[in-house]
Amino acid sequence: MLNRRFLRVKVLQNLYAYHQAQETNISQAERQLLKDIDGLYELFIYMLSFWVEVKRFAEQRIEENKHKIFKTEQDLNPNLTFVNNRIINALENNKHFIKIEEAYKINWGDDRDDFIRNYYGKLQQYPEYQEYMNKEKCAFSDDKQFLIDIIDKYMADDDSLYDYFADRKLSYNSDYQIGLYLLWKFIFEIRPDFNVNTSMPPVYATENREINEDKEFAVNLFRKTILHREEFRTLVESLASNWEYGRLALMDKILIFMALTEFCDFHSIPVKVTINEYVELAKFYSTAESGRFVNGILDKSSKMLAQNGRMVKTGLGLIDK
Repeated sequence: MLNRRFLRVKVLQNLYAYHQAQETNISQAERQLLKDIDGLYELFIYMLSFWVEVKRFAEQRIEENKHKIFKTEQDLNPNLTFVNNRIINALENNKHFIKIEEAYKINWGDDRDDFIRNYYGKLQQYPEYQEYMNKEKCAFSDDKQFLIDIIDKYMADDDSLYDYFADRKLSYNSDYQIGLYLLWKFIFEIRPDFNVNTSMPPVYATENREINEDKEFAVNLFRKTILHREEFRTLVESLASNWEYGRLALMDKILIFMALTEFCDFHSIPVKVTINEYVELAKFYSTAESGRFVNGILDKSSKMLAQNGRMVKTGLGLIDK
């Protein structure tokens, strides 16, 4: 579920917190890292649960309208397109999803009558919702496209949604956009044969293998970046000749140290993959100039480390593209 880029992001965030707090207990910090990675998956499940709850509220509203004293034609013959959405209904009845919801203790409680009601009212005003509801007949692809459109066009910029999830847990604040991407990716990739017995994707893509390589990648990247920091500090100081090391942004230093750790300790990751990943992370998580700076330092350091034999690549790590 969580690809290597998202794992790098969580390692980056936890290394930043580690340095800010001047932490010394690496084992304790590693446990926090794994807890935060699980928290990102929990946010993804919470966002799926949100759509199930909106659908349930819509069903409740339809049922209530049937018992009004003065009923309209719409009350008597409601439009069931949204409440019949195949993806949401498949999730609602999926055994594994329900089990994960229970494990995370996701319970909407009073939020259903306030937050969910308000969101459902907002949803009904979206042109995409109205177009979806006006279709004479919906296929699975229509159900999927409707959800993708709402995620793409509205959820990312919805302050009330952001505030709601940020209030649930502090880590959701920084993970909201990633959580939305995971939600979008799940909906985009879901197949028509997803049913009550289908397994939900695991936290790590390699979780069900004999060796959970992705989990090991995250933990080793975190620990080894800390252990190598003095060695890599010396290297960066020698290469950043036009920059005063003490004035470099902490985020830039951590990004560079993480990349250098990949150069030296992760032999199957190609150099260009590492450089591209950390340049992109620098552009997003640091300053406007960080991408160019990080790229320059990593290009110089990769050549130096290769020349002195400190960087050895094998297998896929030898791919130069």
